[in-house]
Amino acid sequence: MDSLTQIVLGAGIGELVMGRKIGNKAILLGSIAGTVPDLDVIATSIINDPIANLEIHRAYSHALFVHIFLAIPFAYLCFCLFKKKHSFMSFYWLWFLCFTTHAILDGFTTYGTQLFLPFSNYLFGLNNISVVDPLYTLPFMGILIWAMFYKKENPKRFTIALWSFYMSSAYMLLTFGFKYRAHTQFDSALQSQHIKYNYLYTSPTLFNSVLWSGIAATDSFIYLSEYSIFQKDNEIKFSSYQRNQNDMQDFECKELQTIKWFAQDKFFVLRPSEDSLLFFNVKWGRANFNRTEPRESMIFYSQFTKSKGGIKATMVEPDFKDIRFGDLLRMLWRRIWD
Repeated sequence: MDSLTQIVLGAGIGELVMGRKIGNKAILLGSIAGTVPDLDVIATSIINDPIANLEIHRAYSHALFVHIFLAIPFAYLCFCLFKKKHSFMSFYWLWFLCFTTHAILDGFTTYGTQLFLPFSNYLFGLNNISVVDPLYTLPFMGILIWAMFYKKENPKRFTIALWSFYMSSAYMLLTFGFKYRAHTQFDSALQSQHIKYNYLYTSPTLFNSVLWSGIAATDSFIYLSEYSIFQKDNEIKFSSYQRNQNDMQDFECKELQTIKWFAQDKFFVLRPSEDSLLFFNVKWGRANFNRTEPRESMIFYSQFTKSKGGIKATMVEPDFKDIRFGDLLRMLWRRIWD
């Protein structure tokens, strides 16, 4: 999830593990530990290859097996900094739990997390919560800040911190209920429209857990739509896109394999000319609900171009200076209640 959420989660873990021993310093250490796995962005910025970055981000720094060993040097450093007044294992559990809960929380989102490296590069994702969800983060953060005003010896401090986890976990469970509701509505709509799909995939749209994207796929077509828990009726209209998978044969390269792996079969391609291919990863659904033309509704995509030197792969992104984020938020708000 976003950096703020991971900081808050790490702070909460730090408080529960060592708050009664070192007070607010435990929250500080947990905040730092909750950030460490995302420092893989340093490697991605050095490489500066958006497609290769898909394999690097949420990879070894998020692998549960790696965390067993990664926590050791951080724990030993803290053990020494605190002059060995507290046990090495208490610091070890703080760092290890902050690392693993960071990765597991990312596993609830849609991006995909390589939790099982080095044994498997499978992208684990339960797709039940948005990568940015204020209703998860802000109450969690507010209750932890409340706990900080109590002295470390006060038992209320631990109880309040524990309640921050109860509330955030309850909300997480609620998102699974919303996902189930959306999934059944998409399934019913597909059946009523006589669309026999190979799989149906649902994921939340940005900033909320009530408006969901539905992605259904056959061998030949991808079907996309949205459903809100609060919409006035259950009517769901799908936009269909021909997958054109045979058009990829002339563009086989490592970059295309990486993009296909990351999309997890949720894609279609267009071939505007003999020498170019557009690859649309749709596992996040549509960015613009009011458009059906691929380059307007899915503003992030990949382009492969043939040249004498081989095949050039580029990531196409919008010019963020031209995007009115207020308009996008209003569109999201209207679609939630429509």
